[in-house]
Amino acid sequence: MDSNWMNKPHTRRDALGSMLMAGSMAGGGLLLSACAGSGGLQKAKAERVPVDLKDPAQSLRTFIKLTGDLDPVKETPGWFGGTIFGDTQRNRPLMPLIGVEGFGVVRTEVQPDGSFKVFNRECAFYKDLKTGEFIDKWTNPYTKEVCDVKPIHNLTVNAHLIVSEKFGTAIEMDFDGKLMAVPLRLGWETFGDKLFSTFEVHTAFPSELTPEKWPRESAGKVLRIAEIFQRFASLAEVENPATTSADYSGTWTRVGPWLPWMRQGQADGSLLFRTFMTKLSGIDQLPAGLRRITEERLPEFFQAPPASSWGSKNDSSFSVYAKESTPLPPK
Repeated sequence: MDSNWMNKPHTRRDALGSMLMAGSMAGGGLLLSACAGSGGLQKAKAERVPVDLKDPAQSLRTFIKLTGDLDPVKETPGWFGGTIFGDTQRNRPLMPLIGVEGFGVVRTEVQPDGSFKVFNRECAFYKDLKTGEFIDKWTNPYTKEVCDVKPIHNLTVNAHLIVSEKFGTAIEMDFDGKLMAVPLRLGWETFGDKLFSTFEVHTAFPSELTPEKWPRESAGKVLRIAEIFQRFASLAEVENPATTSADYSGTWTRVGPWLPWMRQGQADGSLLFRTFMTKLSGIDQLPAGLRRITEERLPEFFQAPPASSWGSKNDSSFSVYAKESTPLPPK
């Protein structure tokens, strides 16, 4: 995939596509449900219909089948978990800072023109690397300050995925009354019966948390984020016409700015998220600890957004923080 399609700061209009695709997962991610899983996996039968992944329409349909479910009534959960590293100086190794574990729930609706409405919701909690326990307080190893940990809870992260004459596959959205399409570049590789999927987002866009208003929480005027989603699946399952969903496991890698609650301000450096992710057959497959803390704090995140959420503004960790918090005074 060409990683330079959005490699510099943009105007508010141009940044819309960036914010949509990088808006989740601490921003974390696209459709993270990129962290999306399966709402009812069916065992593949022997029958197969070969998929032409160079054809945009078939590529998009395969992407939906892999990341979610072609059945519009089925909701698909998916788990992710791993470690977040801090990168501050080129002459020092990365520092493991904190663990992260969460899940997304996605539902898709195919449209008469072959496009898909994607309804996605995602949440995650942070963990102590030594104990593996979920935490509400975290000591910043750089500043020694004790910080209040803010979980990821993006209630709405919807998208309209289309086949575009200009881009092949794209994300379409309305902005100021004008319909816009942003490239959705899907990478595929096959190796025997293995199917490898790569989806990348490389972007930079204006931050909702400006340094002037949020001196201790803002990482700067521009947020630069890279997200790489890699999935591994059975080609036989993907090509089975009798199924609406195909299982996957994979990885989510993210390079992005400090999280607002870390109180790093405009300090040099960035975060590297290194996580595994996998599709689930249902919410009951979530790890017990993750399910319990979600039931206690964010029970509404076990379902995908309702149809009535279509057209509403998408959430991100940065926009949610700005909405729920007040700026800390300068140090």
